[in-house]
Amino acid sequence: MLGSGVRNLYHFTKIYSGGEPELIEGDVFKTIIPLDLSDIEMSDKGEMSDKMSDNGEMSDKVYREKILSCLAGNGEIGAAEAAKIIGRNPKTARRVLLQLVDEGIAVAVGANRNRKYKAVK
Repeated sequence: MLGSGVRNLYHFTKIYSGGEPELIEGDVFKTIIPLDLSDIEMSDKGEMSDKMSDNGEMSDKVYREKILSCLAGNGEIGAAEAAKIIGRNPKTARRVLLQLVDEGIAVAVGANRNRKYKAVK
């Protein structure tokens, strides 16, 4: 009978990579898990960099890309709207938006509650 770990291995491998793990019994037990290479990027140093952080959440880089594409389409965005787009809380969205402001990519317009962020042209 398979334990819950093996069931989870099959279940989540199908969800995240679309394949099935390969379990090989021998002197050393091996597990081969297929990877979806679209979720892996190479850094400048030649190291693999996953779009997910260590705790399984998307990185700020991915949030940033989503917010930038919305800014390009709409011209402006609020923290609440950005939070819905990236699927995180407004605090996380605000942090990413403020990073864009610090880098000169966006400007903040308005008071705290009504603040919008606009792309710099």
